[in-house]
Amino acid sequence: MKPSSVPPPHVDLAHAFDLHAPEETGVFEDVGALPKGRHATLMVGLTTDVVVGAATGLLVAPFVTIIDKSLTSNVSGRGSLSASLGDGLKTFAKNPVSFMTKPSFLAVFAVFAGTYITNNAVETVFLHQHLNPATPKFLIGSSANVGLNMWKDMLFTKWFATVAPKPLPRASYALFALRDTMTVSTSFVLPPIVSPYLQEEPIRMSKPTADFVSQLTLPCAVQLVSVPVHVLSLDLYNNPQSTMAQRTQLIRSSYWSCAFGRVLRTIPGFGMGGVVNRWGRHELNIYLNEKLNAFSPFFRKQKI
Repeated sequence: MKPSSVPPPHVDLAHAFDLHAPEETGVFEDVGALPKGRHATLMVGLTTDVVVGAATGLLVAPFVTIIDKSLTSNVSGRGSLSASLGDGLKTFAKNPVSFMTKPSFLAVFAVFAGTYITNNAVETVFLHQHLNPATPKFLIGSSANVGLNMWKDMLFTKWFATVAPKPLPRASYALFALRDTMTVSTSFVLPPIVSPYLQEEPIRMSKPTADFVSQLTLPCAVQLVSVPVHVLSLDLYNNPQSTMAQRTQLIRSSYWSCAFGRVLRTIPGFGMGGVVNRWGRHELNIYLNEKLNAFSPFFRKQKI
């Protein structure tokens, strides 16, 4: 059957990963990051991945920087969560350009831009080969995100501690890695798996709504589980001589404030950021491919 001349904005999961789909339709991510039924090139896809990934990182980094600094200061005892959040917001509002030149902002920007670009590029490359990108996306994306976050957390732990800078314990690195793997799994892997279930009985959400709800709620929900891991990783650095009873008490006393902060940072970082990243890739791919198809017959022969 000849494909429709007006492609739908989204592709369902089953069709997106159907490796035997007609060549004319292409094979694209279920969330519609790549336009179905349109000519495209790998070059265009990767260009879009880098531009949109960097732009999304720039969008979310200011808010995540403020929250991460406040969370680290709260656990170390350097300042309360509310006071640190207030100071960060005032600093950003007063001089956003100066704020975005600070090492703390640049570190967070590197984490998110690197994570989005890596996940986007892996997906584009594998879909270009008509291969399911889910597993490589998780493995490569998780490695990039966990590695970048461990580097950033090492810096933040030293910058906003109440003790003199020193090497982080190996256990802190391991706990940082565990925490971030949990977040990445629920941010990049689970949403396209959970979304189809929300579209079925008895919930029956529309696909855009199910995609949005999955992307926003899953990364936030896992923070309630990862808070003890986060607090323990910081306390091992700040109070290496503490007993298990003292660490347990710290986790209990700081749980809800840290949970609030971790959920708050997840909303721009992996919730709204993920939505903006998908939407931006979809729209920019369509725009660039329309321009290329209008001016170059060569690109009409290429497909993703």
